[in-house]
Amino acid sequence: MAFPSAPSALWSVSLLTVLLAAVVHSNIVYDEDPLQPVTSDETVSVGGTVTLTCRVAESDNSSLQWSNTAQQTLYFGEKRALRDARIQLHRSTPTELSITIAEVQLSDEGEYTCSIFTMPVRTARATVTVLGVPGKPQISGFENPVTEGGEVTLTCTSTGSKPPAKLHWYRGDQELEGRPNVVESNPDDPTYNVSSELTLEVSRDDDNALITCAVDHPSLEPGDKRSEQSLRVLYSPKVSIRPESDLPREGEKFHLQCLGNSNPEPTSYTWDKEGGLPPLAKVDGAFLRFERLNKSDNGVYLCRAENDIGQDQGEYPLQVQDAMDPDSLDTLTPSIGFSTNPTFPSTSSSTISSSPPPDSFSGSGSDAADLLSTSSSESETSPPPASSTAGVATAIPDFSTTTLSNALFPDLPLPTDSSSIAPSTAIPSSSSSSSSFSPTLTPSVSVRLNGVYTFTDNTAGITFPPVTCRSDFLSF
Repeated sequence: MAFPSAPSALWSVSLLTVLLAAVVHSNIVYDEDPLQPVTSDETVSVGGTVTLTCRVAESDNSSLQWSNTAQQTLYFGEKRALRDARIQLHRSTPTELSITIAEVQLSDEGEYTCSIFTMPVRTARATVTVLGVPGKPQISGFENPVTEGGEVTLTCTSTGSKPPAKLHWYRGDQELEGRPNVVESNPDDPTYNVSSELTLEVSRDDDNALITCAVDHPSLEPGDKRSEQSLRVLYSPKVSIRPESDLPREGEKFHLQCLGNSNPEPTSYTWDKEGGLPPLAKVDGAFLRFERLNKSDNGVYLCRAENDIGQDQGEYPLQVQDAMDPDSLDTLTPSIGFSTNPTFPSTSSSTISSSPPPDSFSGSGSDAADLLSTSSSESETSPPPASSTAGVATAIPDFSTTTLSNALFPDLPLPTDSSSIAPSTAIPSSSSSSSSFSPTLTPSVSVRLNGVYTFTDNTAGITFPPVTCRSDFLSF
């Protein structure tokens, strides 16, 4: 057997290397083929719109074409091939062909093909996934109210989802643990029905609580599909007693109110007291009324409320306080700011009215003095001792304007003309030790409470300094 010479063997190896390199180069060129169409997979919900795009890097003037899942041509370049109003041309250039499909249906799901008619023909595929949008969840199990301490089973169902939806339970913002979702396929289309159950042991705190079932699905934003229902819980009364006042006093009007706090509302209230209700206490449904409190009303009062679910009893210890001391109340009795309590000549009546002073008054000087001398400690005046009034006239002249006895104004100056001096009863000065009185001037004054007054002597025409008077206190 003859073997090739060394030069011949070397030539054969070189030829094999060149051929292998050519094959490798050919694969690389194919992977980077500028005429190879490029597409992408798309996902769309039922009723939505999807856009299919096919591109090539370079153009050799060959036309691009889109075909549906049944290999029916939809568009060949700019030309419509299938009469379907839902399918429209989006863009057509030498390097791109894009179409849109509106009002997508479940039957539109599948592989779509983009082709370019070169030699050989090049193709690319795009998978369209259609999501079945789940329906709004429906909650059942609220047909009848639930009694406190009982159990309620709620069922949530959502239909038409693809892929199957997930259901979640909430009480307010707190997620609850329900049973695993049950998934059933629909015989008429490729969608699913999903259901979930939740069992709760309810209390009175669950009355009117919101229970929510929410759907989780790729076709929905969070919170898009949810349903809410309020729990209705029946419970017995829980009694508390509320007083009208926290400090009931003897002689006052007063009541106690019985609060049932139940569902349904209490059908009856019963009041009682250890030792029996006072004879003057009046039962008025949820109220126990006292027209006039007495210390004998002290004690522990009981109220029992009842409904169809049950009953409860509460108690309240009543402790009647002493009546309000009238001396502690502010009064509007006027007072006069003198260091000495003056006495005035007796008038035709020995009794002086104790009614409050009017805003304005008129009369003789003695009438005005009698009115202003009224206080809580004096109700009538008495004549001065005979020894104190010796030589002093007690008759008080009538002036055309209202006058006040000069006894109220001991410090007013005397006029030089003695003829202007009017007889009056005077009050001795506190600094004088003499037991006799000196006649002093009685000025005229028009009195108006809470104002400033100017005094004028009728005979001499003398104007005196202004004096301020108030209804509750007179200061001079």
